[in-house]
Amino acid sequence: MAAPTASALLNSFVPAPAATPPMTWLFLSVALLGGAGWIIERRKRLLLETEKDSVLWADVQVRPGPSAMDTHQQLDDILPDGQSPAEKARSIFVTAIGETTSRREATLIDLHQLEGKVTRRRLRGDVFDAVLLLQQHLVDFRYTSPWAFLELRELYKTLDRQKEWEVARQAFRKRFGQNAPTWDAPSTADAQLADDRQLCKELLPLWPYRESRMFVLRWVLGDSTMRQKCMGPPMLPLGVYRDLLFIDGMLDSVMRAKQDRVDTDLAGLEITE
Repeated sequence: MAAPTASALLNSFVPAPAATPPMTWLFLSVALLGGAGWIIERRKRLLLETEKDSVLWADVQVRPGPSAMDTHQQLDDILPDGQSPAEKARSIFVTAIGETTSRREATLIDLHQLEGKVTRRRLRGDVFDAVLLLQQHLVDFRYTSPWAFLELRELYKTLDRQKEWEVARQAFRKRFGQNAPTWDAPSTADAQLADDRQLCKELLPLWPYRESRMFVLRWVLGDSTMRQKCMGPPMLPLGVYRDLLFIDGMLDSVMRAKQDRVDTDLAGLEITE
């Protein structure tokens, strides 16, 4: 009789795999399906939370306030020929911009959130959604920045909506006591804060301290006295507004970095002493 090989001896110590009972496979299948369902629902919930915007979509019924309905003649003038739900929604919002009963005041935080949402939509080509966001903001906030109107004008130019901009210009005059750019005026989106010597001269001594935020607030939103008189800050070029918001968005990070350097230097001095 031949001696068993080493591989045969090893195999003799390895137990044969036991057959899995049918009920075990059933429980495993249910668990896998339940886990996959939970992951899908969690992903949907996260997407809804990240894209939770105050946008009226085309298939949502718009319920305008009484003031918008009182201006039906003006609304008829700007309604497009198609009169699809999406176009009606935009046109009603345009009318509501000038007739809003809101007395809310926007903050820099509101503007930063709005700018981020509008920028994301512009980058992916959703100009219509970006317009709805800006119009919703102007209905929700009676006191806000001229920047929102200027951004809206840029998008109206893309969509060739001159009549809607004329309605928005009337609202601008009521809110800020000054005239917005005409439809044919050149765009100021390429203007830069660095080109405005007066603003730079005022800002440089304040940067990067909290006082620079008050400077941005005064130029972007005005002060409480201006708002009480239905006036706004002197209108700046669109590109300058964008630069001011960008600088304000950087302020907290720059201040933290500067404080960290100060703490590191102080710690180094203590060790040297």
